[in-house]
Amino acid sequence: NIVMVLPLPLQLLQCKPYSYALLLLLLVMSCGISLGSSQLRAADANDDKKDEKLSPTSMPKFTLANNITVPMIGLGGCSGVRYKDFKSAIDIGYQFIDTAQSHSWGYHEEEVGQAMQEAKRRYQDNKNDFVFVQTKIHPQDLGYRSTKKAIQLSLERLQVTSLDSVLIHKPRCWGDICSHEPEGTWEDSWKALEEAVDLGVVRTIGICDVDDQLLDKLLSKRIKPMVIQNWFDPFHQDYALRRRIESINAAQDKLGSVEKKILYQGYSTLGNQWKYQGYQDNPVMTSPWLQAIAKTYDVSVPEVIIQWATRRGVMVLPASRNPTHQLSNLRSYDFTLDEEEMMAIDALDGKPPQQLRKERDTNEVDIQFTNHADGPVDVFWVDRNEDHIHVGSMQKPGETLSLTSYHGHSFVFKKIDGGSLLNRHLVDKSLGSKQNHEIEDRSEEL
Repeated sequence: NIVMVLPLPLQLLQCKPYSYALLLLLLVMSCGISLGSSQLRAADANDDKKDEKLSPTSMPKFTLANNITVPMIGLGGCSGVRYKDFKSAIDIGYQFIDTAQSHSWGYHEEEVGQAMQEAKRRYQDNKNDFVFVQTKIHPQDLGYRSTKKAIQLSLERLQVTSLDSVLIHKPRCWGDICSHEPEGTWEDSWKALEEAVDLGVVRTIGICDVDDQLLDKLLSKRIKPMVIQNWFDPFHQDYALRRRIESINAAQDKLGSVEKKILYQGYSTLGNQWKYQGYQDNPVMTSPWLQAIAKTYDVSVPEVIIQWATRRGVMVLPASRNPTHQLSNLRSYDFTLDEEEMMAIDALDGKPPQQLRKERDTNEVDIQFTNHADGPVDVFWVDRNEDHIHVGSMQKPGETLSLTSYHGHSFVFKKIDGGSLLNRHLVDKSLGSKQNHEIEDRSEEL
């Protein structure tokens, strides 16, 4: 028998049939400890204002510090999302696309530009009806001059005369994420971004992976951050930083101003980051609690998460190459979560199921490929059915692509333009758990 006294509000006891099981699940996840801070946070004085009931398809929006209003749901451009996927999203009705300059992280900025140019939905095409495009500068390009060059590169790739939004992708290099040392710091880059805003070349600026100390420094800058993008999902809610941003925005609301408002964006909102924390399965997508809510409304888990996150003030950017999923993500307001369900998802913060954690596979290999061909190269993993699954690109000679693979996995390398085969690689763990391989043009041998 478990006897506990919990500060549960009455509405959690007057709940739907499945809720008692959900409460028990939350107790088990808490290892017999009161829901405590997560539960209290949902009910504290600052959260007295209940979420207003939202009519079907009524997606929330956010007005940035530059008075541009954006939707709270956008299309993420990583994970191999390509031209046809961007085109599909634009046709479906997406008004925000998040991309980046790094091909090695699965982004294809130039293909966003192609889709936008063909659709005539750029800011320069129609300022009253355009798709907002946000890009990001790789940390290896930190520095004043490097950032100036990076801005010019994005202008060319996106085929625009000005950029809607530019974020610093990471505030620093670490490990092997950078192929060379940056010439400067994020603060040098910020100065270049401020000047780009002054010149009208960039309309919105921001940065990813922000903590309290970094936010303090950002708030001292001449132009304050307009966008902050951090890891956010039901088990990792970044509560403290979000609360600070909410306080800043609330103060602006009292003044009737948007001048210093900050849009908080979440990345990996559907749980993709947990694979980097040693999880074999995505604990968000396999959560019994989230699946129970989704079943109640006959919707998907992503739809539940998207509605919950955006109603909590977080913009979401799920990547998808499936038009059906793109549409369902965009229509995550065709049902309405009640306050009990919203609070229960809040209470998942910091409680991922520990049993899903795994030890590093003995066949696992960290690989870095380096482009030694004459031009851009696409990288594909060959699955059991001999299908080629795109995992990234190396746009120019010397550019690298880092990934985790396994002994016996096979990769092929193709020219980006013509698709002709350049090289093959079979992973061999006997060569070490960390490997570097130079990819040359061996098309004549193949």
